[in-house]
Amino acid sequence: MFVGPRMKRDLVTVTPGATLEEAARLLTAHRIHHLPVVGEGDRLAGIVSDTDLRNATLDGMFGGADRGDSGRPVTVGEIMTRELVTLSPGDTLDDAMLILSRQRIGALPVVEGDRLVGIVTKADILSALLSTLDIEGLGVRIEVVLRRDVREVARLVAALADQDVEVRSLVLAPHGADGYAAFVRVATIDVASVRDRLREKGFAVGELADFYEAR
Repeated sequence: MFVGPRMKRDLVTVTPGATLEEAARLLTAHRIHHLPVVGEGDRLAGIVSDTDLRNATLDGMFGGADRGDSGRPVTVGEIMTRELVTLSPGDTLDDAMLILSRQRIGALPVVEGDRLVGIVTKADILSALLSTLDIEGLGVRIEVVLRRDVREVARLVAALADQDVEVRSLVLAPHGADGYAAFVRVATIDVASVRDRLREKGFAVGELADFYEAR
């Protein structure tokens, strides 16, 4: 999955010269947590978040507070994050997930050159995962432990096909030193029968709790 199809393109942005009150109003009105900061030609200059605004409030900058004796409101450009990690539309959502997790941030601007073209957030990635795994659709999850051998995966799919069961999604995760935990979402109302037939074919079928106890 690539960033381009999943990123938000209809962006709410702010300029470096906007006041913190203006930024706060935009965040509240659009129910978002991050505002890309752009200059001329949609060139990305930084990003400001609701956390940045809360910190500015604690520092006494909000509400038109003075900076020194200037008597002027603090601007977005003074508190925004300038050193940004960005993505391109051709990057993968795997890349985005790793960066968001490692940097402990909630959103990543998407650029082409230095021009802002989108933004991807944790919520966007969660939505993509829900869609990919078909969690919101009709189906029941079955958990199966397999040897770490692609032929075992093929055997599992064939065993489900023998039961005329539609596989909606299949996810593999490492399990122990030499195994897979296969999470299969199938379209059936008789999941007990499907599990029983898999056990008859020698598959280790269990519940998720069993897998975590075994790891």
